[in-house]
Amino acid sequence: MGFFLRELRDIREVEEFFDDLFSSVRVEADEILYEKYMEARGETDFTRRRPGKSLAKIRGYIVPEDVATVSAAGVPIVSRIVANPAVEISGDRARIYLRLASIGSEFARTFIAAADLKVEDLKGRIKVDAKPLLYGIMPYECVEDPRIDPDMPGVLYHVRAFYRTRVSRVFTFKSRVVGGEIDGIEAVSFYSRKWGEFLIQDYRDTFPINRGFMTVRPFFKDKGFGIIAIGPREGAQVDFDEIEIPPELLPLNGEDKVGGNASLKLSANEYLLLYHAVDEHGVYYTYGALFDENAELLALTREPIIAPKIGVYSGRRPSTVFVCGAAVYGDSVIISAGVDDEITVIYEVEKQKIYDSLEYLSG
Repeated sequence: MGFFLRELRDIREVEEFFDDLFSSVRVEADEILYEKYMEARGETDFTRRRPGKSLAKIRGYIVPEDVATVSAAGVPIVSRIVANPAVEISGDRARIYLRLASIGSEFARTFIAAADLKVEDLKGRIKVDAKPLLYGIMPYECVEDPRIDPDMPGVLYHVRAFYRTRVSRVFTFKSRVVGGEIDGIEAVSFYSRKWGEFLIQDYRDTFPINRGFMTVRPFFKDKGFGIIAIGPREGAQVDFDEIEIPPELLPLNGEDKVGGNASLKLSANEYLLLYHAVDEHGVYYTYGALFDENAELLALTREPIIAPKIGVYSGRRPSTVFVCGAAVYGDSVIISAGVDDEITVIYEVEKQKIYDSLEYLSG
């Protein structure tokens, strides 16, 4: 079946679609996921990550005043935030998907726009012409955090947070970009033998690790933290009964929460999951976890690939570096991130440096 909406133009159809999503939530699914979390604790010898200096170096940046955006109706949109971008590279061309907020709005009311440019132009002060792709439609809705399917170019995942009066929900959606336009949205759904197809109540930071597996970030609202879970998938549907929680990726002592950021295909059988750990001060550090095509965890970095650096910028939320995209370019990896919830920063790191930083799991 699936939860799919072809057109995003008719307000009434969108309202009905969102109502259907809300009615499909199984709140009790969180209890099962929390039990799996409790079982996974203590099942690994990997006991700590070491916050330190970044492996990656800053290559370029985008500030709001350097984004030119015009709506489909021809109305200019003046940006006050440009953050949490995904990046897709083909040859010498890059497409960057930006999370934007207009003047007068807040970070909880963003939308996604796309810009095309040369990879070599992704350095220094970057100016872009961006085309809106995924709008917020309802007054309570926020469109967030684009991610690219590492095995399927042109397939874009994004988050829609619904801050309705009585209850809020956060769902992840899959879209195809066809001819520079969005071909509908499909909610990432779950299937279990007990309930059939359903949704969980809060799952941002959810996107494919590879062709066969999805990383899911359930957030336990009553407990105030999120974890990384991995399950087999058929398209945008995840097998809930087979979801596993890698103990090595759980929050450690001194960390409040973890979450996935982006997946990158490093070789024919290796996928690098970039993920964040947030310490007790609220500072974000980005680490790497190497998986094979069967989503078996092979290796981890103990030190961060990206760590906040004092003096880069002073924005809405200092010491927040939130990655949403990564792509191989020659012998390097280009990483796109939001900084301080306000600007975009492009990082670059040699692929070999990532391999050298990985510690392989025994057995």
